[in-house]
Amino acid sequence: MKIIELGGKVVEGVQVGRGNAGDTAVGDAFSYLFQKEFPNSKVQFMQSRKIFTKQDVDEINKADVLFLAGGGLFLYDTFRNDVSDWQWGISPELIEMIKIPIVVYALGYNKFRGQREFKKCFNDTINKLVEKSVFFSLRNSGSIRSIRRHIDFQLRDKVQLNFCPTLLLREKFQFHKSKTKSVAFVLGGDRIMNRHKNLETFVQHIQTFVDYLKKQGYETILINHLHDYWIARYVKFDRFIELFDRPSEYIYEVYSEIDTVISDRGHGQMVPFSCGCKILSPVSHDKLNWFLEDIELEEFGIEESDEELSNKLISKFNKLHEIDWPQIHAAKMAKISKTNHDNMIMLKSKLRKTISL
Repeated sequence: MKIIELGGKVVEGVQVGRGNAGDTAVGDAFSYLFQKEFPNSKVQFMQSRKIFTKQDVDEINKADVLFLAGGGLFLYDTFRNDVSDWQWGISPELIEMIKIPIVVYALGYNKFRGQREFKKCFNDTINKLVEKSVFFSLRNSGSIRSIRRHIDFQLRDKVQLNFCPTLLLREKFQFHKSKTKSVAFVLGGDRIMNRHKNLETFVQHIQTFVDYLKKQGYETILINHLHDYWIARYVKFDRFIELFDRPSEYIYEVYSEIDTVISDRGHGQMVPFSCGCKILSPVSHDKLNWFLEDIELEEFGIEESDEELSNKLISKFNKLHEIDWPQIHAAKMAKISKTNHDNMIMLKSKLRKTISL
């Protein structure tokens, strides 16, 4: 079976753009998924960030199945275009011409707060994509609610929850969780004005929280996924760990050795959680709340604009260390695994109606 994975960034057949630790984890998580679930398949990566033509669709139709995967593609400003207004530059007419099964797997609705609404062409392409897909899934319930606002009523039940496969990649490496008195910070430095509306106030709250942790004897660590060292100009941490352009095995090993992670990045939240880290999220993007909502840990998300941010970080941090975290984590991971496992059984059943697996 030949699979085309659409969404990976490809230049001359080589997957690139993997420097961001989250992007690296996503790419390897999908490779692991394909190896495990479709072991005899040949996977071809295809770039989504271009304006598609009939020739591109003809190439897609040479495969057996198309997977649209690999990130929060429902965002307009990463690949600005007037064809679809999101990161796959394809028209509804060309989507209609795709003859092989289409699988939309664990994408994210990544529009930042305050950004403009999508254009009409977004609604048109998404409606056609949902209609044509044999399986259409998003990585959290908030993304599902958001995308349903753009599609026709009769199609809305087709949109399913399927957790990001980065949450299950750790099983490939099988690191044991270490017990350390450590707290890591992953605070997004790219798109900094989208993330941090009042940068000075945010930094002051983080400084207060770091001072508290140091007084309690915790090692404070700054981790870089992509441009996340920016805060080191203002706040002194005990140690720095570089995850940019590092392999997934190293990324998961690092998080397996950290107790608690404070992050306002989506994969800075999900990957540590998969490794057993306690997580605490200053929220400036809705997707952080959406993941916490799905694992029923909403109380550990705090709005970044909250005037009591530092005090609430301290109180929530202390609560994390009062509850039975290993038991809670095991239950949440079991839910994540079962959801994705059940979806894969359903997906394979649908694919078998048209192709040989």
